[in-house]
Amino acid sequence: MTYINCEFVQEGIILKKSYLLPLFFFLLLGSTLQAASVGLTVDDYGISFGDPRRLTGLRFNFADKDVINVNGLNVTLWNPGDNDRFIMNGLEVGLIAPSAHEINGLAVGGVAVVADTLNGVGLAGIGMTVEEMNGIAVGGIGLAANRVNGIAIGALGMGCDELKGIAIGGLGIGADRITGMVIGGLGAGAKEITGIAIGGLGAGAERITGVAIGGFGAGADEIQGLVIGGIGVGAGEIRGVAIGGIGVQGKYLSGLQMGGLIVKGDMLTGVAIAPYCHAREDMIGISIGLLNIAEHLKGFQIGVINIAKNNPAPFKVLPLINYHK
Repeated sequence: MTYINCEFVQEGIILKKSYLLPLFFFLLLGSTLQAASVGLTVDDYGISFGDPRRLTGLRFNFADKDVINVNGLNVTLWNPGDNDRFIMNGLEVGLIAPSAHEINGLAVGGVAVVADTLNGVGLAGIGMTVEEMNGIAVGGIGLAANRVNGIAIGALGMGCDELKGIAIGGLGIGADRITGMVIGGLGAGAKEITGIAIGGLGAGAERITGVAIGGFGAGADEIQGLVIGGIGVGAGEIRGVAIGGIGVQGKYLSGLQMGGLIVKGDMLTGVAIAPYCHAREDMIGISIGLLNIAEHLKGFQIGVINIAKNNPAPFKVLPLINYHK
């Protein structure tokens, strides 16, 4: 028998000093070898370097692929492969883009975070793509999701099918349905908004229930609540309070309408205040302005010139006040 670089001392073997450190490292980290990984694990518990499919503990890998479950810490460096069954519980960190079927906990991606479901907190340097997000998501540029329940922040913008919670986009927010609060640096838009929508330039939707504020304008097919436009407000139907820097216009306006220059609609019900108030069909309530015009008045007009076309002569045009029961 031949022994290389070894010597016998009594019945034991003493290695030369040059072999002591590599052998100790091998004994410490090489006790488990599975799925192209090396580490110190017992029954999938411990520390692993490589790509084991299951682990509870600390896992470090170059690029994840076909991972099934990790509980604890998972750190990956490169763009991942297919991980459509991967359930991550704990802290997921990726230099490029950590990817999993479901992430429960905190996910941090240098470029992006990709998941079918994220429950917890997601932070991405550029953007985040998820099917469903429950918690808090922050993207350096933007976010894309089907459903968001919680708080979502995109430095440039965000788009989703359904949002319940709070969304903030540096440029804008777009969604099919919004329930909660959305703030877009330029604009906020959706098919349906229930809650508060604020757009630096504008806020728009097919239906708004709640509060909509646009720096320049706000518009919708139907608005119920409070709507404010820096320049104007326009809608097919408004029920509530509408305030436009220049004007408010729609087909059916009910409640309080205030315009810097004009309030105009087919039917005005409630109180309309503007230098020029015009009801193309019916004015039911009170209009206050310099010039008030109504095709059919049922209420009061208060202003310099008041025109109620359904009044008999000589009461069709009156100064100061006009009335028709």
